[in-house]
Amino acid sequence: MKKILLLLAISLFTVGAHAQKDVVSVADMIKIFQAKTLQMGKQVLEKQGYVYKGVSSDAYGKDYNWVKNMNLTSDFLPTAMGRGNSSMVLLAQDGKTVYVYVFNRTAFAGLQAQVKAMGYDMGSAAKGDKSTLICTKDNQPTISFLTLQQPLPYCLQITE
Repeated sequence: MKKILLLLAISLFTVGAHAQKDVVSVADMIKIFQAKTLQMGKQVLEKQGYVYKGVSSDAYGKDYNWVKNMNLTSDFLPTAMGRGNSSMVLLAQDGKTVYVYVFNRTAFAGLQAQVKAMGYDMGSAAKGDKSTLICTKDNQPTISFLTLQQPLPYCLQITE
């Protein structure tokens, strides 16, 4: 029985680790946020297999877009998910915000674990709002975790 439980635990750990490896790390996202440039985004993300998709525009502003294991419609909405974890990274043109959208709860939990390991105060959700978690650390950008609705269910947001 112990061997079966050990095998099950190892399998879960392996699946969890695999779920996180397809998504850009929080440290890399902070590096992009601090540089605030398209060039840094391309340098970091394209090395990790992300594909640059251009500039989207919505009511909140213009964003540079990269995707991994998926594609986007002409309106920059996710489509055609591929094998592995699908994720989308947006860098606001003004450099004030970076967004990472993931479509896997395990990958989202992995991003939260990275932030905690970096020494961030994991804060708490706003009163009555379990869908937002705000994380802070002195002299570092603020990181928020948002649970949204389809088509972008999980979001990590980095701001000042």
